[in-house]
Amino acid sequence: MKTITDTIRSCAVKRQRPDNSDYLALSHSDESKLTAKFSISRKEIQILALENGITPQRYCRNQNYLSLDDQVHLLTSHVAVIGLGGLGGAVAEILCRLGIGTLTLVDGDVFDESNLNRQLLSSVKNLGVPKADAAATRVQQVNPAVITHPVMDFLSAQNGADILQNAQIAVDCLDTIDGRFTLEDACKALSIPFISGAIGGTAGQVTTITPDSIGLEMIYGSRGDSPKRGVEAHLGTLVYSAVSIAALQCSEIVALATGKTPQLINKLLLADYTFPSMEIVQFG
Repeated sequence: MKTITDTIRSCAVKRQRPDNSDYLALSHSDESKLTAKFSISRKEIQILALENGITPQRYCRNQNYLSLDDQVHLLTSHVAVIGLGGLGGAVAEILCRLGIGTLTLVDGDVFDESNLNRQLLSSVKNLGVPKADAAATRVQQVNPAVITHPVMDFLSAQNGADILQNAQIAVDCLDTIDGRFTLEDACKALSIPFISGAIGGTAGQVTTITPDSIGLEMIYGSRGDSPKRGVEAHLGTLVYSAVSIAALQCSEIVALATGKTPQLINKLLLADYTFPSMEIVQFG
């Protein structure tokens, strides 16, 4: 009887990348058949394929920037997305397409009409639907190999440790400064890094905070002196700002997940899309 590895190899088909280089590919339909036949998860099928030099077809355009080993690292990573609005919805969409293997999706809110201008997970059909449920549904529609843990609650000092306990990386997609400090406390207590993003109008910012880096005080000052909400409360939030900043956050996540060096530790990237510009401020 063929082993699962032998069967995966027998399903592989030679294909070409845009540069005409050859690779062995495993199709979505064959993944489904293998999952049913061997009663193991689609994620495990994808990892076994990659470990045997075979690329799940959905990841072929991740190459050659990402190696087969890099793709395995992504699939074995667990990222918690905190907040599933304009930033968080775009982050969840990007991460599941990249192949992050486990996503904890955290938001206690439901969609309303004011979300439709910028939140990729919102639609007229899911007004009133919990954002965490909608995020998990969307992820499964795009990449059913990704394991999702929807949390229909807001992260707090009381539940932060439980929500983040199995995550390796967290993503700050919140819209209050108080919430960001609460997330920072939870991440530092668990010694995990998080990538903080914020938007306001046509501008946004990103920084990567590790357990031993300076932290949010470099941006907002001490918690007691900082405002409860950022400039987005006054300037509005536009979809292209949200998607652009989410993409920058995901770039840092990929670096962390694949063992490369994140570029924004003790730095703050500032972007503006009205008069397009980007700069990085160094701290420490």
